[in-house]
Amino acid sequence: MREEGINFPDPTFDIDGNPQFDNVDVENEDEFEEAFTNCEDILRNALPEQFDLDPEVEAALVDASLEFSQCMREEGISNFPDPTPGEFGFFAFRDAEIEWTSDDVQKAFEICQPENPLENLDS
Repeated sequence: MREEGINFPDPTFDIDGNPQFDNVDVENEDEFEEAFTNCEDILRNALPEQFDLDPEVEAALVDASLEFSQCMREEGISNFPDPTPGEFGFFAFRDAEIEWTSDDVQKAFEICQPENPLENLDS
């Protein structure tokens, strides 16, 4: 992302070794989206387990993304779209024409931020 001109932090890692990207400050959403698109294959190769999922896990993530969309609309972001089919998490909404940094969107996001959809799956 930095090679694409985006001020993007190095990841930290949670207790399970999953990368966390904190303090991402998106100054220009169009530039960020273009850089992300250019870097997407690298991310998918670096984290294949995040993309090649068991069908039950993928269904739970897609359901959570749908619930998130509905919540965002209920919280006043009326133009918040349903997720892109077959995508979940950030990828599901990356084409949304939403001003992510607006106070209204941030407030709705805090209310709607999903719980871990995988907690109730049988292991």
